[in-house]
Amino acid sequence: MEKQIKCKDCGKDFLAKVSGRYTRKYCDKCSKKRKEEYENLHSVKFEDCDED
Repeated sequence: MEKQIKCKDCGKDFLAKVSGRYTRKYCDKCSKKRKEEYENLHSVKFEDCDED
């Protein structure tokens, strides 16, 4: 079964299969971008972070 879901990042509507316990929150494009950012998380230095 597929369900129309709105992406939490870009706001686009996309179709996602509802077969598991957790539903998707992000479209394929945003999901891929988040995965790449997460994989590069170890390379972030303290100096790069904001001081807010």
